[in-house]
Amino acid sequence: MAATGGLAILVDEKRVNELLQQKSGIKALLRSAFNTILFVCFLLLFTSLALSEPRNKMRAFEGFLRKRFDEASPVRLEEVQSVDGFWRYFNESFKPAIYGEDTARYFFPGAVVPTWLQVLGPNYMYGMGRMRILNILPDSDCRVGEQYRSYFPTCYGPFNLDAVDREPFGPPNDEGVPTYQFSAEANGENYEGWLASYPPGGYMEMLTPDYPKTNDKFLAMKQNGFISEKTRAIFLELTIYNFNLGFYGVMRITFELAPAGDWIQNFDIDVLLQRHLQPLGAGSTEDWLFLILEAGLVLFVLRYVLEEAAEFVGFQSKNGKISVTIKWDYFLDAWNVLDWFNLIMMIITVCYKVDTWSKAGGLYVISPSNWDSVTKDMYSNFHGVASNVRQIQSLISFNTILTWFKAVKYINIIPYVTTFMQTVVISQQNLVSWIIVFMSVLVGFVLAFSTAFGGDVTALRTPFQAFKFIMLTVLGNSDVSVIYDVSPVLGSLLIIMFLVSIFFIIMNLFYAIVVSTLSDAKIEEDAKQKKKWAVLSDRLSETWKAMNRGGQLEKQIRGCVPGLYSRMLKRYKRLEERELARDESVRKKQLQIVLSDTSQKLGPANPVWGRRTKRQLATVQIEDKIETDSEESEPDLGPLRSLGQIRQKSGMEDAFGDSAMGATFESFATPLDGDGTTADADITDEGVELVLDASQHIARGIVDRTRGARVVLLDEMMESMEVLNNVSTVLEVLGKRTRDLEAQQRQILKHH
Repeated sequence: MAATGGLAILVDEKRVNELLQQKSGIKALLRSAFNTILFVCFLLLFTSLALSEPRNKMRAFEGFLRKRFDEASPVRLEEVQSVDGFWRYFNESFKPAIYGEDTARYFFPGAVVPTWLQVLGPNYMYGMGRMRILNILPDSDCRVGEQYRSYFPTCYGPFNLDAVDREPFGPPNDEGVPTYQFSAEANGENYEGWLASYPPGGYMEMLTPDYPKTNDKFLAMKQNGFISEKTRAIFLELTIYNFNLGFYGVMRITFELAPAGDWIQNFDIDVLLQRHLQPLGAGSTEDWLFLILEAGLVLFVLRYVLEEAAEFVGFQSKNGKISVTIKWDYFLDAWNVLDWFNLIMMIITVCYKVDTWSKAGGLYVISPSNWDSVTKDMYSNFHGVASNVRQIQSLISFNTILTWFKAVKYINIIPYVTTFMQTVVISQQNLVSWIIVFMSVLVGFVLAFSTAFGGDVTALRTPFQAFKFIMLTVLGNSDVSVIYDVSPVLGSLLIIMFLVSIFFIIMNLFYAIVVSTLSDAKIEEDAKQKKKWAVLSDRLSETWKAMNRGGQLEKQIRGCVPGLYSRMLKRYKRLEERELARDESVRKKQLQIVLSDTSQKLGPANPVWGRRTKRQLATVQIEDKIETDSEESEPDLGPLRSLGQIRQKSGMEDAFGDSAMGATFESFATPLDGDGTTADADITDEGVELVLDASQHIARGIVDRTRGARVVLLDEMMESMEVLNNVSTVLEVLGKRTRDLEAQQRQILKHH
């Protein structure tokens, strides 16, 4: 494609904008450098805050709690498979882990119940713990056959919110009401278990520092059937505080009871820091520093939000009214969508932190004057705070990937990075289509595997578990032999279909999209690379000129080191002369090439068409004769070159040839006799044929020359028409811009 030049540049608005950008080279370079430095500061700040928690110490504290309450205990959690097994774990592992093996010290005369119960060393129970259970109503979501109803009058189905039992039960207390009352918890959090989602609240009993009363109470609970066949979830909840580290170990041991009789155990531990609970944490210098850094991060997020919003939100003023315009094309760019995902997740993280500080504000250790008056409201529930902290950590972990992925945009000067970015932009539509196809096929196989083998394979029991199994299969981290063992024929068929569909077709389609897009991006980037480097060179040149003008660098060099300055000028002058000489040599060579190709380009329209180089005669030339173009050429008569070809030759001509007699085309000017013949000889028959052939050659030359002149004339007319069209287009653009300026001036005069 020919380069745009001349008046046509004014019509190309994109080219005009590029020239204006190059003109402001130093400003664009400084702005780009400032944005890059600002993003690097933001990236380092976000990364430092993400890595600010002492995770090694937190994991060590968590390992201590797991070892004490499960791994090194006499009865481990995995051994609990019945109600009796649970009470055995509670009495032999859980209670000794809190109160210790030596419980006789609690029965000494004058023993004082401590506010903080020491578990081991610097670890203390924060306030009180509790046991919480959820029961369901009988005959809910289950049914016993008529033939078995006399043997099994009551059944208990799976857990669901509609079937939660809230009726009091147990032996009557001193007031005559059942001992175990259902308690709702307004500020609690739902617990997502393996079998169901469990709400807060339930039947609760407290674990206090008063060991004798707590022990008697739980022994009575075992005898009174506190846990029975209608129980569907058991929670052991407490918080351990380590004053050396300032860590809170929020513990929850969960037992889920399935209708089939299975027991599912889970042990959750969340380690919290003091600054998770309060903005300033413990008030140390480190906590102050982290709070300031978080405030700086919020300012960065606010700046980037306003910057991104300014790219698609605009304001226009019409008739004194301001209207808002939105550029919807902005959201078609995957990078813009990625920026908003990143910023929105950061805003959500800040909201979670504020909510966490609000929830933790009312948590403190309560020490009643009478341990007989302990109520369920005295439990310090850190589980809501721990849930928020888990969400914050999940958001930060995912956001770290997006933030560092955005760094690619700021290092696009590197060719391969630029090609990668262009590949992402070009392939986004194809990848969206590929994801739709992939998910459709994946859902089909999830339902197929879950339906066919859900009853025999635990990993395929539910569609969600089947989805995890298939995703692990895609990653090559699952054992598909369990499917083959259940059903060799159907299993083999589904496995083969899965392999062909996912690996041979879908994944190869993905590779094809990426490779094809990468090829297109590489071609496009190669075309843009020279242009980008030219723009960068212009910006650096403008920067150097600005620095030279602002600091008068050349003047300072001339004043400080005049000798060096003189040598530099001479060197620059020699280089400039060499460049001029080189350009002149190239120009002459090009001119010679153009002149040599003139006859080929013009064809019959060439002025020398119809003439040919004169044949040199063997005669003695006069030394002072001046040669001209007409003397160096002769008319092109085709096969006829001399007069001797058409007349009879004499004996002397036969002996010495035509050249000895000086016979040339000018010989045709010899006077004729009265009968029309030359004075020297008669024209032969062969000469007549040569004359006719020469006449035909001349006629064809005249026709060709006429056609060539016609072609040249038409080309000149087309070029003239193109020039006039360009002039008309430029005038139209200038007229439009003039009318716009006139309208703006009228608007300004109208308002002022």
